[in-house]
Amino acid sequence: MKRKKIMIITDSTVMPRPEIRYEDTWIYLLKKEFPHYDVIDRPSRGGTSIRLVTEGGGGVDLLEYYMPDIVILQQGITECAPRLFDQRGWEYYIVSRVLPPRIRQRYIDYVKKHRVRNPDIPYVLPEQFRSNIANFFERAGTISARVLVIPILPPNKEYIRKSPHIQQNVDRYNAIYRETAALFPNVQVVDIFPKGTDINDISIDETHIKPAGLRMIFDALMPLL
Repeated sequence: MKRKKIMIITDSTVMPRPEIRYEDTWIYLLKKEFPHYDVIDRPSRGGTSIRLVTEGGGGVDLLEYYMPDIVILQQGITECAPRLFDQRGWEYYIVSRVLPPRIRQRYIDYVKKHRVRNPDIPYVLPEQFRSNIANFFERAGTISARVLVIPILPPNKEYIRKSPHIQQNVDRYNAIYRETAALFPNVQVVDIFPKGTDINDISIDETHIKPAGLRMIFDALMPLL
């Protein structure tokens, strides 16, 4: 009998780190609960939706070369986070390519003190994000793969303190996830936290959550597999 294949595409939010053992991750819990599945784990620290349309040439390393039955997708915080510098602009080019290291750091430190991270200059622009995930969802449908999308996690108080507009962008990109998913019958956005969950209670830092939060994600995914 053919084993079902589950491809997992994530950023660092599910990966091990000093406070999180591999055995605490929802990926490990999923593998343990479903040993009869062939789980293809493709995490990437700082990963964005650009991976979906580029890796392997057109994104085939994250889909067509493996032909999964189910894809679990969790990423977005890197691309939606407001930035101090527009990587497509002249200022970023001068700071990163022209200024000597010592002056560069002084300039960056000055900007951090006098400028708020701008929601209009994320790493991946909203319409590019929409295009990337729509491309991936459509290709997944072509090979009859279901896609389960884990929304971008809500920012905690510390993240909002450092980046006051982060909530605005998380909401914007999660809305794009939901709007785009609604166009594809093979795609479902999974609501992961029980009602009343306080992200501050389960946060480790600005973007990562404790084992209890990872268990909530696993609990939300389990009935869908």
